[in-house]
Amino acid sequence: MKIRIGWSVVVASLILAGGATGARGQEGEGGYTGPKQVISTNPFGVVFEWFNVEYERRLSDTFSLGFAGSYVPLDSGDDHYISGNVLARYYPQGRALSGFYFGGRTGIYDVDDGGGNEVFFGAGFEIGYTWLLGANRNFQLSLGAGASRLFGGTLDDSAAIPTVRLLNVGLAF
Repeated sequence: MKIRIGWSVVVASLILAGGATGARGQEGEGGYTGPKQVISTNPFGVVFEWFNVEYERRLSDTFSLGFAGSYVPLDSGDDHYISGNVLARYYPQGRALSGFYFGGRTGIYDVDDGGGNEVFFGAGFEIGYTWLLGANRNFQLSLGAGASRLFGGTLDDSAAIPTVRLLNVGLAF
């Protein structure tokens, strides 16, 4: 039941963020007129039954906010790793959603490894590069990596896990 409630909050947040429109002052000082939002996933992960989706919205020329969710089956498929995160990314070149970025993430991690289900809180960072391709710059490719530290559950201290974006492919609009 915890998982359904958590994922319904993530889905509702994605819908609300996707429908929200920024005020005129949020268009960016430099007047960058590229896409305002991106939805992406890793198509290669589907082959291995690893699922992820990201939504990212440009708030200014250099800053974006987004949400990410993932599901990875463990061992026999009865066990799993599920995460839901809020992302904040900074694009120093002033073209948010395109180019080099670095930022932070925080969220909830649900792990069922056969020994029981554990829910953790996590916070971390990431760096990466995103390309917007095509005549209308609406096809996105993105690579990145980072790490998050997990807290809570039965952990005596904390644990670190890597965050890897092998290749996300998306639609920018």
